[in-house]
Formats: sequence, structure tokens, C-alpha cells
Amino acid sequence: MGHKQLAPINPTDSYPTFLKKRVTNNASGKLVGSPTIIKMGSKESAKKLEELTKQHSITEVVDNYGEQYAELLLSKNAHLYQANDSVQKASVKDALKAHYSGKHHWQLGSWVYFPWDQKLVHILSQKDFEDLRTIRNRDLITAAEQAQLFDFEVACFGMSVGSASALALAITGISRRMKLIDEAVISGSNLNRIETGVKNVGLPKALAIGRQIYEMNPYSTISYFDKITAKNAASIFDKPWPIKLAIDEIDELEMKIKIRVEAKNRRIPVLMASELGDSVVLDIERYDLDPDYPLFHGLVPDAEGLLKRKIKNKREWMKYAVQILDPNNMPLKLQESLLKIGTTIVTHPQLGSTVMMTGGVMAFAVKNIALGSKLESGRHLISLENTFLADHQTRVHKRKHKKHTRIINQAMESM
Repeated sequence: MGHKQLAPINPTDSYPTFLKKRVTNNASGKLVGSPTIIKMGSKESAKKLEELTKQHSITEVVDNYGEQYAELLLSKNAHLYQANDSVQKASVKDALKAHYSGKHHWQLGSWVYFPWDQKLVHILSQKDFEDLRTIRNRDLITAAEQAQLFDFEVACFGMSVGSASALALAITGISRRMKLIDEAVISGSNLNRIETGVKNVGLPKALAIGRQIYEMNPYSTISYFDKITAKNAASIFDKPWPIKLAIDEIDELEMKIKIRVEAKNRRIPVLMASELGDSVVLDIERYDLDPDYPLFHGLVPDAEGLLKRKIKNKREWMKYAVQILDPNNMPLKLQESLLKIGTTIVTHPQLGSTVMMTGGVMAFAVKNIALGSKLESGRHLISLENTFLADHQTRVHKRKHKKHTRIINQAMESM
């Protein structure tokens, strides 16, 4: 489970003067979650760029615009892409000259200012940039399909395991406009499963992931929310643009139910990928195809009724969580660990390698739903242990797993 900032004390109070000066210099844009983009090509754009350089501290100017455009030219001419360096350079020379067409290099494309690291980066115009960064998807994803995927808006609830889904969608070119929902900050223990660095400990999870997405594609649009409530549900699902799919990767049971209720009302699908040891469980709930489909596949009877009362304690939460995930899907080590929570381990264990798998699985599912493939409601187990480890296919292991499944179920029933 995530948490809010634990150490609110400002460490800079005791800094020596030379450190305080650096903190002051680097403070601008600390919690800014989006870059500033100046699209060149007009008289006003040059003035805006000049004003930006005066108003903001810039630690580095990165300009590889020419390299980006040259590769785009090669990528659009497959026979040249396979040629040697001298042929490639000669082939793009005249095309580059024609592209500049009397304009200075800096007057083309867009300039992007990233306030969190104070870098100013020169990139291609939006269409050229997005063509370049997705051109190696062809023809696993066609150009027409890529356009559909860019415009398939998604909301990602939970930025621990869910961060892998958000980043996988972004790197694939799915959901140019995305909503990220998480009120927790990145903790040191999150570094085993969130693709980020120690410099972001204490930073809101959603903000850290949103910044990474913007660095992949500055032309993205990211909206941030702390959590889903009765007051902001409409904003998350409908405003200023409606989402087409919800990804649930949060722990709070009430919020999980709320997501599904709101999705059912709008007839949009909900996906959930759970990492269980070295296994991934993908849950697909196609409320767009069947608005009467039961929440959590019917594993929690009268789930909506739980919204009318608060979950009593962590034990009751655990009971419902295990009920939803089903011990049959849990590897033996994970089953054994569940009974140690609160005694020898702080919470259920998670592996970053499996979390990364959830991102790939989720991107596959979203892609196929967005493109109209037949992906029905249901649950799918992807177990690396069962696939690759011979000893997991033996009767001895299966009997042991069955025994511990029974123990877990009995423990949950007694709660």
C-alpha cells in the first residue's frame, strides 16, 4: 500500500550556505507535472522562446533536431535504412536542405522546456515526432491503427504496479491523453518495482510517472488526481475529455468498487493486472459489451453494497483481497508469505520483474480492445513457474500447493 509523505521536516533548514544556494537555484518547477512547448513557425513563437529563456533557469540546451529529422527520412525510405553510412548521409543531405528551405535550424519544429530538470530540448513537430517514435511499430501496428491507439484515452488508477501499465501504454503509443490517479508518494521500498530513481523518493507517484511519459512524448496530455471520490468521479471519467477504458491497480477496496460502478454506468471496460510472485493475473471486465457483468466476475457477492459501509480493518480488507485474487492463482511462496504479514513481513511481497510483465500484458489487452479485437470478460493466469519449472509440474508440488490453498482459504474464513 502507498502512503503520504512520512518526514515533513524541511532538511534544507540546517544546510550550509553553499547548499542552500543550490536548492534556491533548482527550486523552480519542483512540483510541475508538465513541460512547456513552444511550436515554432510564427513570428510570436520566436518571441515566446526568448521570453521563456529569460523567465526560467536553463541548465542545458539539447538540440538533436537534425538527427531526428534525418532518421525520419531514412525510416520512410526502407531501402535507404539498410544502406551504409556514406549512402545514408548523401541521400538525406539534399532532403535536409530542402526541409530547412532558407530557415534557420532553431526556427523549425518545437522547443520543449522540462522544468523539473531545467532542460530545453529541440524536437520535431508533433506529427513528425510521433511518426518517428512509433515507426518501428510497423506493421505490428499499422499507421491507421496507431492513430486509433493515440486517441484511445485511458485512466490509470494506482501508480505502483499501475506505473508499469502507464509507461507501457506510453512507449507503445497508446493513449496520448491519459489520467493518472494516486495520492501516495514514492517511498524507498517502491524502488523495487517502480521504474524510477532515488531522486524521486518523496515525490507524488503520479507526478513522477507523468514526467516520464512527457519525456517519452512531450505532446502527451496528462491529468493528475489523488484518488477517486464521489465528488471527482465525473472529472476523472468525463472531463475535460471522457476516458474509454479504466485500469485498476489500487489496493483500497472501496475505490476498486467505485471504479467499476462508474465504468458500468458509462459502459466502458475495466482491466486489472495483478502480480502474484512470478505470475500475472489479468482480469477483463467488459462493461462496454455487457453492462450487467458482475463486479470482480462475481467473486465478491453484493460488492456494491460494501460502498455503503466502511471496511472494518486490515483483516477484513485482506479477506476480500484474497477472495478477489483467489489463492489457487498464487504461487506457493506467496501463499506462505500471506500468513506472515504483520509479524515478520510488513505487507504482501512484490517483484519488479513481474510488475514489468504486467505492463506488457496490459498494453496488449488495451491495444486489442482499442482496435476492436475479440477480448472477452474473464480471468487469465500467466505463470512463469508453471511454464518453465519442471518441479512445479510434479504431483508433490501440486499436492503441497493444494494444501496451502486450503490453509489460506480456512484462514480467510476465520477472519
